[in-house]
Amino acid sequence: MLGILYLLIAMLTGFALVLAFVPRVFQKKILTTAGEHSVNPFFTAFPACFLSGVLTLTWATYLVGCLFRRADRPLTIANAICMPAFAVLSIVLIVIFRKRIQVKSTFRSMVPGTSEMVYLAASLSVAVVLMIASFRVVDQSIAIANPVIEDYALHVNLIRSVSEWQNVPMDYPYYTNAGINYHFMFDFLAGNLELLGMRIDHAFNVPAVLAMLAMFCGIYACFFRLCGRRNYCHLVWLLVMFRPSLALWEFYKENKDNFAEAFHLNNNYFGATVKEWWGIYQQNAFINQRHLIFGFAAAFFAISLFLPYLIKGINERKKFHSEKQGAARLLDGLCNQFVPTRKATIMTGVFAGLVLGMTGFWNAHSVVSALLVLAVMAVFSTEMAVYALTAGIAGFLTVIQATVFAGESEQFGIRFTYGYILEDRSLLGHARFLWLMFGLMIPVIILYAVFSDAVHRVVLVASLMPMVFAFHVQLSPAMVQNHKFVLFSIYWIGLQGGIALCRFLSGGRKKKEKKSGKAALVIARALLVLVLLVPLTATGVADFYMILDKCDSKKAYCYESDPPLLRWAREAGVTKDTVFLAPDNFMSQMNTAGLQNSVGYRGMVKNAGYDFDTRMIQTWDLVYSETREEILAAAAECGANYLILQHRTRAGLENMNEELINQVFPKVFSMYSGDEEYCVFDLEHPMPAGG
Repeated sequence: MLGILYLLIAMLTGFALVLAFVPRVFQKKILTTAGEHSVNPFFTAFPACFLSGVLTLTWATYLVGCLFRRADRPLTIANAICMPAFAVLSIVLIVIFRKRIQVKSTFRSMVPGTSEMVYLAASLSVAVVLMIASFRVVDQSIAIANPVIEDYALHVNLIRSVSEWQNVPMDYPYYTNAGINYHFMFDFLAGNLELLGMRIDHAFNVPAVLAMLAMFCGIYACFFRLCGRRNYCHLVWLLVMFRPSLALWEFYKENKDNFAEAFHLNNNYFGATVKEWWGIYQQNAFINQRHLIFGFAAAFFAISLFLPYLIKGINERKKFHSEKQGAARLLDGLCNQFVPTRKATIMTGVFAGLVLGMTGFWNAHSVVSALLVLAVMAVFSTEMAVYALTAGIAGFLTVIQATVFAGESEQFGIRFTYGYILEDRSLLGHARFLWLMFGLMIPVIILYAVFSDAVHRVVLVASLMPMVFAFHVQLSPAMVQNHKFVLFSIYWIGLQGGIALCRFLSGGRKKKEKKSGKAALVIARALLVLVLLVPLTATGVADFYMILDKCDSKKAYCYESDPPLLRWAREAGVTKDTVFLAPDNFMSQMNTAGLQNSVGYRGMVKNAGYDFDTRMIQTWDLVYSETREEILAAAAECGANYLILQHRTRAGLENMNEELINQVFPKVFSMYSGDEEYCVFDLEHPMPAGG
């Protein structure tokens, strides 16, 4: 109940902030490329309220929790302070700014039409199916789908470290006492919701579903700004949800003699480019990295706020050109475009900057992607200073977060690496990657660029910037991290491909055509679009089928929601500062207990930018010691309070001296899993020599 109340207060907070900063998101009449048109304000108001409210309340709860970090239950105190405080503050703001909108008429205008209802229902249904299929609680066991087990090992550990041990300031569970480089705030939100009484799957799934709905609302808002039509919005949804890659066609060419059988037996995702078979360019990226959905929602919303300035800027440039004004007049006009003319415009820049900036440690890749798109748009827009204001606020807040939270890692930074994510780094290799990634979408987009106006061409160029950035700029030690930039461009290209098909279906009719001619033309266009949709969405539909097949409940990994190790830890007085050493811990009771690990699973440590090797050497010194003196010195050096030995540890550290460990350190917990003993040793209180 308290978890639901938390989300409601967050939405109330967001509503108050929107009234104070950007009440224009409730406007029914908005500027589009086709002139002023009526839009359903739900598609801008919901992401604005949800994102700003959740970001503000969650960050406030985290920071207040940090202030009380020395208390036994810092987050309990933080929630007790922040929830009522923000509820009261929000009501005060709503009362102050209530006259900025006509509440009754605004909420009436949010009732969706038929096409919008289909769009929302499809978005919500797919979000619910994907989230529940990948993570759910069944009969007191946490069921994690096969394709996301590695990522969820980390997510579950982070969530439980918050809900069970109130892990603030946040520490990375797989490499504790070294700061946290990982995007942790979505998991912090889920952990706090579980702390407030939500079941862990609801705490993880509900925010993800709402974030995905907010993301598709932001996509719709951008679509309407660029198209000016409500009809055919479902085409945009299809091309965004189901990517246009040629991966399925490449798979068919390799298995054309027994395609049906090969498709049925295939255990990987379809992919024709490097690492694509991991599922990094399709829906799988959202179920295994739910913070990415939240980040994309913030990015699309921020861009939708700035599209009117781009439309105005292009229109004013056309006006200057058509009137053939002098250089002085043109310069004066450009100066006016740079300087913000209204207080409301400045507030829009501040609001967008805060939303993007606070998203930094939810998913920084989304923030960078949004800023890259906005940078191109700014060149052709009015109110250029507002773009700079947004970029400055977002950049400042993101850098502050990275400085405060990131610890000893030196592997993060901006490095230019030509063709970074490509196997073939030649120009031909670039072209091949684009062809395999977009297939028939390329000619669709080229025709779209040729027959569209300047606004659409600018947006098209802007949408490619995150992909260009991914090709050549390295930010983290893991190459696949750049897939988030590519995925953002894929979504933007899908959005514009949908607009191109919408314009094709509804445009180009001549007034003097006979009704029969109109009908025939409409049918011909509709048939052509249907034919095009098959190759454009085939790979995405196959991806979706593969995800559902991989997420089948019979293939899920199941773990006790309240495991014996967690029950022992509660009784033993374990705290958030208690450190365990469980080498090569992938997914086990450690994760569902939310315990801190000195050095965990290699991939989760190295890819996050930590010095795995140094701590692993300390681990070797401990488990391979030959004398009592050596093992005691190694235990003191590693800094862990407890050592956990389990099947993966024994398999990864063959021939370790487990007999000596048993002689020196008391065994404080043990259980059997099959034929293997799962045991915990107390490294702080060794047994007397000869005892």
